[in-house]
Amino acid sequence: MKKLFPALTFFIFFFHIGCKKDQVPDCDDYANSTSVDSLKIKRKVLIIGIDGFRSDAMQVDITPFMHSLSLNNNVYFTPANSVEGDTYSGPNWSSLLTGVHYDKHTVTDNSFEGNTFDRYPSFFSYIEGISKNINTISIVNWTPINDHILSSCSDFSPTEPINDSLVFEKAKDLLINSNPVSPDVVFLHFDELDVAGHNYGFSPSVQEYANTLNTLDSYVNELFNLIETKRVDGEDWICFIVSDHGGEGTGHGDSSNPNINKTIFFAEHPILSFRKNYTSNQTDLSASILDFLGITNSNFDCKTDGISILE
Repeated sequence: MKKLFPALTFFIFFFHIGCKKDQVPDCDDYANSTSVDSLKIKRKVLIIGIDGFRSDAMQVDITPFMHSLSLNNNVYFTPANSVEGDTYSGPNWSSLLTGVHYDKHTVTDNSFEGNTFDRYPSFFSYIEGISKNINTISIVNWTPINDHILSSCSDFSPTEPINDSLVFEKAKDLLINSNPVSPDVVFLHFDELDVAGHNYGFSPSVQEYANTLNTLDSYVNELFNLIETKRVDGEDWICFIVSDHGGEGTGHGDSSNPNINKTIFFAEHPILSFRKNYTSNQTDLSASILDFLGITNSNFDCKTDGISILE
């Protein structure tokens, strides 16, 4: 099913990615060119998004797997990933998936009204511009992510509402059985931690919040085990765990509160090295994924606010 790439290490071609030059003056001098490393483009990506993850809730008795993962030498981890100044979900998932801050994609709340995704598309768009045979998948609990950001540029992105357990089951079916497609780049979104926070409180001391996070930790553990099996079979996967914001009390509107404006960011690969003494922000996810896949796009490079956390 996969397209065969030429034996050359790099090739360059041009394609339109939905940006108008007169809307981005700083990029006027750039042709929309893309270079691709023909070996890296065969790699695979799993992104696990956990909505409303307050960093200090990642404790050994609540999240034993992720706590252990954070201590691994083959992992980039920070509990201080900077979220957007507008601490709603919409702006932050938009920044994570496009690689630009909310002053560019202009999503300022959860309505996504007035977005500029035509000008600043998701990293899925750049991947799909390489080849339609690279399978991009998004399985989400919070459907606006697919409705507004990913459904127009992915191979599988269901928009019907499902709970976290179904996101997990669909992800397992995808990774184990390649149903409905063989996975190459996978984004998952779990929302019930955020729901628990809004209903009971965003805090490791709130039992409902801690219990929900403990369940999600078990999901992450099993998903990582499935990725390990695929690595044994010769597939080269990188895994990310990200969140949109933390929380305080039953909300996350105070952008000056570090329990809200800082959250977790993981990247894991068995042999690659990550930046040392660097604290990520939301826009670094897209840049890191395209770097890992060996995709260099002049349009993205000109516009992005992020940098790759890979060394």
